[in-house]
Amino acid sequence: MLLIDYLGAADIDYVRSVTRKVFTAAVARVFEPGVKFDWMLVLNGPGGIGKSTLINKLAGQWFSDSLQLSDTHDKTGAEKLQGFWIMEIGELSGMKRTEQDALKQFLSSQNDIYRASFGRRATPHLRQCIFIGTTNSERGYLRDTTGNRRFWPVKVDASDKKPWSITDEDISQTWAEAKVRYHAGETLQLPEELEKYAEQMQNEAMEVDDREGVIEAYLNKLLPNDWESKNEYARRDYLSSYYDNDSIFPKGNNPRTTVSAQEIWCEAFGKDKGNIRRTDSLEICVMLRRIKGWESKGKLQTTPLYGRQKIFEKVNSERTEPIIYKL
Repeated sequence: MLLIDYLGAADIDYVRSVTRKVFTAAVARVFEPGVKFDWMLVLNGPGGIGKSTLINKLAGQWFSDSLQLSDTHDKTGAEKLQGFWIMEIGELSGMKRTEQDALKQFLSSQNDIYRASFGRRATPHLRQCIFIGTTNSERGYLRDTTGNRRFWPVKVDASDKKPWSITDEDISQTWAEAKVRYHAGETLQLPEELEKYAEQMQNEAMEVDDREGVIEAYLNKLLPNDWESKNEYARRDYLSSYYDNDSIFPKGNNPRTTVSAQEIWCEAFGKDKGNIRRTDSLEICVMLRRIKGWESKGKLQTTPLYGRQKIFEKVNSERTEPIIYKL
């Protein structure tokens, strides 16, 4: 598999499946212009390892890296797609929220309708290309707290095989296999069993928020037996003096097993519970998903201080990837 062999990606089912789907989709858009495929592979790794080179060599004369994030706001983006097969969208780090929203909408389009320069009327242009993103960011690049399902992040690194040394035979074989899969009727979406793993990768690709360390420290503090009966101010006092040798509060010995965004807002950040906004809650939930060992169960639970809240639970900190099949 190219991403494993030439870009040092992990040899796991997620990477193999993403690679398989992306190349099959590229073939599908040649035979069926406009076929639905609204996902984008994102290669995240150090500069100079050949991310762009590999994409360029795979697409040959039908490669373009001219598309800018700002182009996706108007017909400029659609015009730049014409005549190309694989479009690289470079350096995704630093995307503004509005740019990411525009990019997501742009990726979902199957048919670009616009009036070309000097044209008399708007005409349809069925999509015949796919998109691959690249970034060197070590601190994340996704910003949408409501979901990033259209992005398939893959971490890459230097490999013994170099992208600039890939042979024409390997490239031809890659596309021949993708063509066989397309004609065999392979679907273009990830298997359901891998979607949860993709979501984990998307959470890990979120821009790092410095408050994440505050949350992790909060979660690691042991709680006293009477924790549930304490009000929010007593809880703050206990937490703020946790590492003081002369603290008036006896040190607890109970690991935390559940937490909500509201608890973190009030107790870890010291904010008033009446001031939390939906965006604040979403940001906290994103950070919780990034911290190993915590998982949302998708259920509401009544808490003593904060009423009904979405609860995260402490789980096995070892993330295991489902084994489905070898591709």
